[in-house]
Amino acid sequence: MPKVSPSPENIQPEDVSVKPMVPGTQPEPLEELSAEERTEWRKFVGRMPPDWFPPETWPMLAQLCRHICQSRWVGQCLQEVRAGLLDPTDDDALTALMKLQSLHDREGRAMTALMVRLRLTSQQRIPDADVADRTRERIKDEHVEEPPWASSGRAIGLQ
Repeated sequence: MPKVSPSPENIQPEDVSVKPMVPGTQPEPLEELSAEERTEWRKFVGRMPPDWFPPETWPMLAQLCRHICQSRWVGQCLQEVRAGLLDPTDDDALTALMKLQSLHDREGRAMTALMVRLRLTSQQRIPDADVADRTRERIKDEHVEEPPWASSGRAIGLQ
């Protein structure tokens, strides 16, 4: 009788461990992160409420921390170039500079996208800000025939 292999859904690598998330606790940095990336992780989870980062967001948060550290490194390289270590007549050096600038820009865009997805920008953290704006506009547009205090029969200052 042929041996039937188990379905892919039933196979889990031994190195994958699922740890339950205790409510009210902050997630620890992932093992795969460098020391600098772990510092960034702790900065984010320390500023946000304990339940802000459920386990399904951890890969995105780890990637954000990587992009931040990578962007910092590329920025340092660009500062060294700006400090005068680049010969403006050297075409190869200018090409390298353009590649660094492009990489730095790409890292910035990746960080922004991840921060929006993780709701880490101030705009994302203010729930229903546009609802408040619409309410203010609606109230401003409503025409009030008579002020509420005038209906009591007494005029202010006339007694």
